[in-house]
Amino acid sequence: MNKLHFFSDYIADKYNGKLHRIGIDLSLGCPNRLNRFGPGCVFCAEDGNRARHLSRNLNLPGQVASGIEFVRTRYGAKPPYIAYFQAFTSTYAPVEKLRELYKEVLDAAPFALVIVGTRPDALPPETVEFLAELAERYEVWVELGVQSTHDSTLNLIRRGHDFATVEEAVRRLDSAGIAVGCHLIAGLPGEDRKMFIDSARKVAGLPFRAVKLHPLLTLKGTVISSQEFTPKPIGLNEYEYADYLDGFLRELPDHWLIMRLTAEAEKEKIITPRWWMSKGQFLDFFKARFNVGATGKEFSGVVTQDGSPTLYHPEFRQHFHSLAGAATEAEQKYVAPSRLRERLSYGKTVRLLDVGFGLGVNCAAALSCGGACEIVTLENDPRTLHAALSLYPQNSLQYRLIDALDREGVFREGNCRVRLLKGDARCSVTLLEMQSFDVIFQDGFSPDYNPELWSFDFVRALARLLKPDGVLVSFCSALPFRGALLRTGLAVGESPPCGRKRGGTVAGFDPAVLPLPLPPKELGIILHSTAGVAYRDPGLADNRDKLFLRRNAIVAKLRRRGVPKWYKP
Repeated sequence: MNKLHFFSDYIADKYNGKLHRIGIDLSLGCPNRLNRFGPGCVFCAEDGNRARHLSRNLNLPGQVASGIEFVRTRYGAKPPYIAYFQAFTSTYAPVEKLRELYKEVLDAAPFALVIVGTRPDALPPETVEFLAELAERYEVWVELGVQSTHDSTLNLIRRGHDFATVEEAVRRLDSAGIAVGCHLIAGLPGEDRKMFIDSARKVAGLPFRAVKLHPLLTLKGTVISSQEFTPKPIGLNEYEYADYLDGFLRELPDHWLIMRLTAEAEKEKIITPRWWMSKGQFLDFFKARFNVGATGKEFSGVVTQDGSPTLYHPEFRQHFHSLAGAATEAEQKYVAPSRLRERLSYGKTVRLLDVGFGLGVNCAAALSCGGACEIVTLENDPRTLHAALSLYPQNSLQYRLIDALDREGVFREGNCRVRLLKGDARCSVTLLEMQSFDVIFQDGFSPDYNPELWSFDFVRALARLLKPDGVLVSFCSALPFRGALLRTGLAVGESPPCGRKRGGTVAGFDPAVLPLPLPPKELGIILHSTAGVAYRDPGLADNRDKLFLRRNAIVAKLRRRGVPKWYKP
C-alpha cells in the first residue's frame, strides 16, 4: 500500500456523505469467555468494547435510539446510519436467534450498512449463509478478529483459535460475497516489529478487503495487567506505533481500505501506553509521516504547550523536554533554581557546565539572562544538533548557537562564550578542572533509559567540578539520583513542580543554595530503603544493561540483609 485509503472516505463517496456508526451490544458474550478460559483474551476488557452510550441496560430498540441521539447531539448526524455490532462476538448464537436479534435492530432505524464484529471460530456455515442473505438488503462488512497470525502469540494471549481458523473463515465469507476486514493489534506481548510486519504479509495473501489496526492497550482489570502475566507488553508510544504501522501498511494491497488506526478507552483505565497526542493529532502526524516515507529512526519535532519546540528521541523513547513547555522547563527547572540571574548580576563571569546540550534550550536560556558567562556544554549525539536546526528561525539565538557549535564547536556573542565537547559525558568530565564551575545543569534522559548519566560515580565526578558555593540543578527527581547526590556529600533539595507532579532537584555543598529542602519522609526513603540505591558505574564506561544489573544485585543483597523495599517511618 503506497497510499492511505480510509473506510470513512469510501463511505462518504459511495453514500454522498458521512454515515455514523450506531454501536449495538447483542449480549451474546464470547465463546472464549464462556467455554474456554473464563476471562477470555488476556487484553479484553470486561465490557467487551461496548460503545459508550450502552453503559445503561437498554433493550435493542433502546440501544438504537440512544446511539442515534448520541451521534446526533455530538456530530449532527442524520440518517441513514451504520449498524455496528461490535461488542463481544456478534455471531455467537444459533442462526434463528441471530435472525431475530438483527431484525429487531435493523427495523428500529434506517440503516444503509452493517458491520459485524466477530471471531473466526464463531462462523458456522448457516451463519455465513445468514450474513449472505443480509448482504442482499444491506452493504455488509465482517470485522474479523485476527489479532496476530502467529500461533505462538495466539496461544499466549489465550485467543482460543489458531491462524488456520482465520484463513478458513475469510475464504468462506469471501466465497459467499461478503466483504471482510481483518483486525490486528500491534505490540502484543512477545511480538516485535518484525513479527507484526510478518502478520501483514500473511493477511495480504488472503481475500480481505480492509484492515483495522491499533496498538495494544493494557487496561486495568484485564489479565494482561496482572503482576503474574508474562511477558509484559512494551506499550508502544505514538512514534513507535507509527513505525510499526508504516511497515505493516506498506505490505498490504493498494485497494485495501483502512477501517481504523487507533484505539480508545477511558484514560483512567489505561495503564500503558499513555499518549500525549489525541486521536486527531496522531492521524495527522501519521499521514504526514507515511507520505514522506520516514524510517522511524529519525527525530520527530513537537511543539510543546508553551509554543517552544522539542524533539522525540527514538532510542530513549522520550522527548528531550517536558511537553508542558521546553522553554518553561528551562526557566523553572534550571535558570530560576540555580539563581543564575542573581549570580550574573554581580558582574563576575559565571562558569556553567551544561550536561546534555540536546537542542540547546537550557544553554540558550542561560545566554538570555545577560551578563558574562562561560559555558562548557557536553553532547554525545551530534545528530541532535542537525535535527535541532530545523526547529528555529535562522535569526534566532537558538539557531545561531546550534549552527556555530555544529560547525566550529565554539559560540561567541557579547561577553558570553560557549564551548562544545562532543562524546560521552563520562569521558568529557575527566578533562575539566576541579572546582571550576558555579553552576551545573544536569539534563540527560531519565534514569530509566539513560542511567549512565545518573550513577553515583558520575555524580561524584560532577561534584568534584563544583565550586564550594556552586549549585547543581536538574529536572530529575528520581530517588536513585538523589541518593547518589546525598552519598556524594551534597545537600539536596528540590525546585517547584513544572510539567510533572514532582519538582526538580537542587544540590550543593552549601545548604543555603537550596530553595526547598527535601521532606524528611523522602530523606528516610532514600537513606533507609532500597528505593534510594544509586546506580554504580565504577569505570564510567559500562552500558545501561550493566548498570541495571549491578543495581539489581545491590538491591537484592540489601534486601537479604533486611533493608526494606520502601521506608515507612
